[in-house]
Amino acid sequence: MPKKTFFNLPESKRNSIIEAAMDEFAKAPYQDISINRLIKRMEIPTGSFYQYFEDKKDLYFYIISFYSDDELKAVRESGHRINLLEPEKNRDCESVIPESTRKMKYYQDIFTDNFNQAPIEIKRDWTFDHLIGGKYMGLYDYRFFDENLLHEDIKEHKELMMGIALALPNVIHRFCCCDEEEEWELYILCINVLREGLLHYKRD
Repeated sequence: MPKKTFFNLPESKRNSIIEAAMDEFAKAPYQDISINRLIKRMEIPTGSFYQYFEDKKDLYFYIISFYSDDELKAVRESGHRINLLEPEKNRDCESVIPESTRKMKYYQDIFTDNFNQAPIEIKRDWTFDHLIGGKYMGLYDYRFFDENLLHEDIKEHKELMMGIALALPNVIHRFCCCDEEEEWELYILCINVLREGLLHYKRD
């Protein structure tokens, strides 16, 4: 999250900085963009950058949050949710993300392409620091936990269980050397194992 000094800037200046950053992140993967390049494009002194943001990752996550916030709002308004426990129904999440959201400026370039190409540690940090346990958990469909006769301990910790499902792609990508399709098949396997475990868990 940007520092207070950034939010104290006039709105026009903040918008100018963000627009410049979005334009840069839309051009190349996260790891290929230097802070110097960002600073030059944003037309601010180097010292100012560090007065506004902790580092490049801080800025990048702030940019990503624009799309996540919009998705969260759109999904809530639509009444639909992403069902992580039935991934075949929304492999690309297009079934629940409104067209208007997907047409946001740089949505494909930054929120999809850039993030998919980002280093695994960036994906991991975003997943664990910004998604799991945070406000974005409201994007997901929890009916599985309400409609099935699950153990009360599981229902009590349903957001944690959903967080495990959410973290699976990063775990698979980190530990399995395989192509995209094989990763998807492993993901489906893990989700099915998780579902079956949740359904049949009995505490002694």
